[in-house]
This record gives sequence, structure tokens and C-alpha cells, in this order.
Amino acid sequence: MTPEEAQRLESNIQKTFSIHAKSDKSYLWMAYWVIFEREADPEGVEGWLNDIKAGLNRADIIKKMIESSEFQKRLSGVTSLEASPN
Repeated sequence: MTPEEAQRLESNIQKTFSIHAKSDKSYLWMAYWVIFEREADPEGVEGWLNDIKAGLNRADIIKKMIESSEFQKRLSGVTSLEASPN
């Protein structure tokens, strides 16, 4: 993923979540579904909530999730599928 594509993805996710998520917790649950394609684990959500309480903003959370090894592994799997011939 190019830096421009990553920035566009972060921006699109941020806009969508800002419209639909009314609390930090619902924001994080949505982020897990969209970014990791799975239900959030309570420990993970609690960790992110602590980061928010410590001053990390929602856009920073999305950036960190997209930069995570879990997302990068998922992304490489999606890219591989898209690149395969039909």
C-alpha cells in the first residue's frame, strides 16, 4: 500500500466512523470490524480506550491499527487474492 493509499484509507475510515460512532467504545468496535474484519476483543478495546484517555485521538488510533502487523497481514492476503488471475 502506498503512503497515499494509506492516507486515503485512514481518511475514509475516520469520516465513516465519525458519522456513525457516538462513543469511543462503539468507534473502536466499528474499527475492528472494518480494519481487522473481526469482532473486537475486550482487552484490545480496553487498551485503545486507555490510549484515548491518555490523549491519543481517534485518527491516531486508526493510523496505528492500519500500521499494525495484523492489518498488514490481512492486507497482503487481500492483495494476493486481487492479483491472482480469474
